Amino acid sequence: MIDVVPKKRRKKLSKNRSLLWLLLLVGTVANANPSPAHQQILVSIKPIKLLVELLNDPLRQHSIDIEVSTLLPQGSTPHDYVLKPSDISKVLKADLLVWMGPVVEPYLTPIVARVDKAKVIDVSQLQGLLRLPVRPLLEMAGKASGQHDDDHHQGHSQTHNHQGMAFDPHVWWSLSNARLIAEEVMSYLASDVIPQDNNRLDAVFLPMNDLLAKKRNQAKTQQPSFMLFHDGLHYVEEDLGVTSVARVALGDELRTGIKTLLALKQRVLDAKVVCVVAEPNTNVDILGKIEGESPLRVERVDSLGWDVESYQDMLSHVYEVLLGCRI
Repeated sequence: MIDVVPKKRRKKLSKNRSLLWLLLLVGTVANANPSPAHQQILVSIKPIKLLVELLNDPLRQHSIDIEVSTLLPQGSTPHDYVLKPSDISKVLKADLLVWMGPVVEPYLTPIVARVDKAKVIDVSQLQGLLRLPVRPLLEMAGKASGQHDDDHHQGHSQTHNHQGMAFDPHVWWSLSNARLIAEEVMSYLASDVIPQDNNRLDAVFLPMNDLLAKKRNQAKTQQPSFMLFHDGLHYVEEDLGVTSVARVALGDELRTGIKTLLALKQRVLDAKVVCVVAEPNTNVDILGKIEGESPLRVERVDSLGWDVESYQDMLSHVYEVLLGCRI
């Protein structure tokens, strides 16, 4: 049979076939290695952001790329924040919302009700979450936990001081709770969770578990003596195996009564308290009424983690502060 296709055209057809095969090959490789799915994660407070960011590497194994942002701005508290229109837009557009629940963050409740429940994780409702009780300022002989002196103040059930809550809301300070929250987010984002994912999470949390084990051993030999200005570190105490001597105030706006101040002063003397741990920018002038001959040293720990870049840094700082309050 005579080939009637011109030589130039044959070369062009051959070139086109080669290009087609190349495109098919590129498409096959692209399907075998799809580009990462981008997920917008919105969390209510920064400590949860630090926890979710621990999942960056494990999630990349599932071709999932995450961008985590915090709703609550620096300098605000979850007790009294007022949502802006831009905040509402962020909540409604997020692929996943992680918040602390309606009791801790009542300002978010109305807008969360408008979000698909399948796209929301309420940390306070997680099964297996360690929930420690809300403590009084002083555990005193003959009084049940949670009972206070009559002269304390009125309105002590206000949300800001955590009274009336079923449990202490600072759950992110517990390392076991941190792992639980990470696992929950991982399960939501990676529907095909496999056994290797547990190994990857083990690797992520290993440095923090090792750090805690080291600090627990350290605490056994040098028990610190400290007070908390605001009771926000109960979970840290539980992890370290240490206990604060007392708490100074239930809330920034709530005054501590005379009887309680006298009892706190006696506790400072009896326990030889070295320091008081307070949040940044907290007015601690009241300490002058409870300290003895030597002034109490004030150490600062930000429970909302604005001064750190990672969850491990957050833990490391608070461990050093508490264990540094030695007699």
